[in-house]
Amino acid sequence: MTVTVSEGLSEEIPTEGSTFRTILGNRDFSRLWFGQLVSNVGFAISSLALLFFAYDLTGSALAMAILAMAQTAPVVIFAGFIGVYVDRWNRKTIMIASDIARAFLILLIPLAPLFPPVLAPIEWIYLLTFLYAVANAWFYPARSASIPNLVESDELVTANSLSQMTFQVVQLTIPPLGGVLVALLAPDYFLAFAINSVTIILSALALRGIKTSLVPKEMVEKESVRSQVVQGARYAANNVILVYLFVFAILVASSSGILNALLIPHLEGQLGITELQFGLVLSAGAASGIVVALVMGNRKRLPKPLYIVASAGIVAGIAVLGLAGAQGFWHVLLSWALIGSVDVMLNIPLGTLMQELVVDNYRGRVFALFNVVFTAVQVFGMGLGGVWAETAGSTVPPMFGAAIGLLIVSLIGAAVAARKKLHSQLDVMLDDSDQEVAREETECTDVLLEVPT
Repeated sequence: MTVTVSEGLSEEIPTEGSTFRTILGNRDFSRLWFGQLVSNVGFAISSLALLFFAYDLTGSALAMAILAMAQTAPVVIFAGFIGVYVDRWNRKTIMIASDIARAFLILLIPLAPLFPPVLAPIEWIYLLTFLYAVANAWFYPARSASIPNLVESDELVTANSLSQMTFQVVQLTIPPLGGVLVALLAPDYFLAFAINSVTIILSALALRGIKTSLVPKEMVEKESVRSQVVQGARYAANNVILVYLFVFAILVASSSGILNALLIPHLEGQLGITELQFGLVLSAGAASGIVVALVMGNRKRLPKPLYIVASAGIVAGIAVLGLAGAQGFWHVLLSWALIGSVDVMLNIPLGTLMQELVVDNYRGRVFALFNVVFTAVQVFGMGLGGVWAETAGSTVPPMFGAAIGLLIVSLIGAAVAARKKLHSQLDVMLDDSDQEVAREETECTDVLLEVPT
């Protein structure tokens, strides 16, 4: 809510925003949300199956690092160019086509041992995982860029909080059942992947019912793809808050990559965590994430969001320290509960700020560029973690290294935000954005009033 004082100045007063029920009353957004819900259910099962399937085939920490790199490398390679087309083409069509491709590819992964022996089974899995990730690289920038077209600007925090809470609820309820399912379906896991394929098809059907136009405004198709990628980079570079978010993401990404690559080798190989216990660990992280999403979800605007981002990094560092030094299941459970809260603490302010600060016809490129810079460094971290663990003969040293990196970067990030007074600059940007929206609404009203009846 904006309160105007007599001198003509305005002050932003944080107030409660829309409720989750209000957001879900928006039929088009609810279709997007339902697609996320069902596909996340399938993904929660198949992601467990993929990790254990690949580890059963190889028993190698390095092989798991390569698999993690195959899941993320397409973002680095293609996302910058994909962002241009997300700003050119109908985003609804992009998401549906991506869903169809993902539904087909995920079914092929458990069949890899039956493929021609021109490649080893694990190499077929790398290839199929890579292609699946290419489809993901199209879907997620299109989805993130579409949310501001489906909800009002003061509903973005609630919409992103609901999205995060949905993911966490799925992680809370599905992994324990998925862990049992995966254990029963070993060693080929086909049914786990088939379930994900069905849920992705349901997502595509839900997206097909969206009526709101998701064609970007002011599309520019005459310029080259390369020049539009450069324009997106310049757009981000000219906004100090976006630069801060990009730099922070780059600095934490290597630690994130180490954690992602070594999670299964550390928990199963180092600590003897079973499939069922791993499902319970994921659920503990989801439970803490749900609590954070509920706290954040009823606000129009988050207070000091850059401090929230930096604090999330500090909590992550502490959690990974606990994970590296864990002696058993309960230590792992507590550490992962902290990590679950971190995911939500990072994703809600990051996503909301980028949606608020970036205009519609640049949104796809900026989201894609963010994914590129984060994932490129994350892939480096995955490779580093795999080689480090193989050289050391243990996953513990690289896990400790990842934790120390998170703590240092996050403390520096908080100090920079305070020293440069970035929140004051952010408030000015958001006020200008609100005034621009109000001006566009006024111009639209004036035009309607001028139309003869």
